Amino acid sequence: MPSGGGRLALAGLRKDYGVGEPAVDRLDLEIGQGEFVALLGPSGCGKTTTLRMIAGLVEPTAGRILLDGDDLTAKPVHRRNIGMVFQNYALFPHMSVADNIAFGLEMRGIAGADIRGRVAEALALVRLSGFEARRPKALSGGQQQRVALARALVIRPDLLLLDEPLSNLDAKLREEMRGEIREIQRRLGITTVFVTHDQTEALALADRVAVMERGRLAQLGTPEDVYERPATPFVARFVGRINALAAAAGGDGRLRIAGAAIPVADLLPVGARATVMVRPQHIALTPSGGALSGRITGLTYVGDVVQIAVAGDGFAVVAERGTADPGWRGLGPGQDVGVAWPATAALVFPENANGR
Repeated sequence: MPSGGGRLALAGLRKDYGVGEPAVDRLDLEIGQGEFVALLGPSGCGKTTTLRMIAGLVEPTAGRILLDGDDLTAKPVHRRNIGMVFQNYALFPHMSVADNIAFGLEMRGIAGADIRGRVAEALALVRLSGFEARRPKALSGGQQQRVALARALVIRPDLLLLDEPLSNLDAKLREEMRGEIREIQRRLGITTVFVTHDQTEALALADRVAVMERGRLAQLGTPEDVYERPATPFVARFVGRINALAAAAGGDGRLRIAGAAIPVADLLPVGARATVMVRPQHIALTPSGGALSGRITGLTYVGDVVQIAVAGDGFAVVAERGTADPGWRGLGPGQDVGVAWPATAALVFPENANGR
C-alpha cells in the first residue's frame, strides 16, 4: 500500500514561539526507510510540535525537513504525501466509514473506481470490512482508531505519523492496538514516527526511541539502549523505574552512599559527587548486615511484581520481585535487611551530567 521511500531527515529543526525556551531546539534526526521511531518524552518536551512540523501543520522557525532528499520545509500539507493519525482521530462525524477513508483520495483527484478498490483494501488491512456504511458514533474507540489508521494509509504515503493514537483507549485495548499497529507497519514496511509519553508503548513498538527533553534530543537508541544504557539521569528516570542515590568518592576513589562503600565498575576522582542509579529488579535484599542496611517500610503488590520499599540511614530504595517468586512472602514492614546490587547494574552519573 505505501508508495515506497520514506527516508526522513530533520536538520537543525527549531520552533520558537517567542516566549521562554524554544519548543524544539536544533533537533537533528535521521530515520531510515521502513523504520519505526518513537518520539518519547513528558508533556511540553517538543515531541508533538516536531511531528506537526514534519506534517506541515506547524511552520519551523529554522532548520530543514527532508523526505527522500526532497526538501519539504516550505511545502504545504497536501504536497507532502504523509499520512497522519491524530490523538482524537479527527473523523468526520457526518460521513460514513467509507467516506472518511476516501476523503484524502478524493482531494487528490483519484478516480471513483480506484477509490472504491483502495478503500476496500484499507478496510481489510485494519479488519473492518463490512463497516463501510457505519458512522463514527456507531464505532467503539478501537474501531475509530482503525478507521483513522486506514484513512492515513489509503493515500499510500511515504511516511506515517502517529500522534498518541492510543491515549483514548482503555489499558487492555491499548495493548491489543499496539500489536496491530506494529503488525501493519511491518507488513507494509512504511516509515513511521510515533509520538508518545508512555514508555511501555515506545519500548514495545519502536525500532529506535528518541527521548526528548525540553525541545532537544536527550538520547536516540534501541529500546534496550535507552533502558539499559541511558545517556543522562533524565533518560534513566523517564524510561523505566529506577532508584537514585547520592554518592561521593572517598579517598580511594570508590563511591560511598551513606558512608558505605558500594560496588561500581569505575573509580571517580577523590571527592567527586555523583548520582548512582539502580533498577529495582537489580536490588538484592539479604538478611540484615552488609555495606548498606535498612528496614522494610512497605510492600506494594502490583500484579506481576511486588515493590519492596527499604529505608536506611541516609538512603531509600525500592526493590522488585516477581510475584511468582515465593521468597518475597517472607518479607514484611519493620524487617531489617541488607541492600546490595552487582557493580555492573549501577549507573553512575557524575554531578552536572545533565548539563545543557
